[in-house]
Amino acid sequence: MTQVGHSLVAVTIGVVTVPQTAPARVKSLYYAVLVVLANVPDFPVAGWGHDAYHVSHSIFVNLALIVLCLSVGVLAWRLRHRVVRWRVVLGGVAAWLSHLLLDSMYNHGRGVAIFWPFSDARLALPVPWFSTVRNPRPFTDWQTLQVAVIEFVSYGALLGAVLLVQRFIRRHGQRKVRPV
Repeated sequence: MTQVGHSLVAVTIGVVTVPQTAPARVKSLYYAVLVVLANVPDFPVAGWGHDAYHVSHSIFVNLALIVLCLSVGVLAWRLRHRVVRWRVVLGGVAAWLSHLLLDSMYNHGRGVAIFWPFSDARLALPVPWFSTVRNPRPFTDWQTLQVAVIEFVSYGALLGAVLLVQRFIRRHGQRKVRPV
């Protein structure tokens, strides 16, 4: 999988969770943060990412990191703003954890060691048209580009559908009922 799919799903989660009344720059910043969070399990850090796939894609390891980040982030935010929008926080958690689910959908056959270190069981939910990237460096060959385009079309369609539903709800939810 490339960052394209993870990023599009993160933006889709943001469209659902960001307050509609938020200014455009706040929304843009929130989407950018969600994209970063959705790609955390693949960060190229020693002992993390694809160097230690079983560690970086473990639900337990990621939940521990999320709790740590939330503790620091919520404390800092509350000290400054006195309010925490839990819907936004839950969107960030969903974006981060979506990475694990999305990686399980690729047909490499290995699955994701989601329960490490407590179990060697692997979550594998292969979708036939999703392929893994053979070359870890982004967009350096045709196969990587093909995977990215398939992700863009698949997850872009999901984003488009969510935007259409949201637009429909806004338009039809604001109609005034005429008295009979």
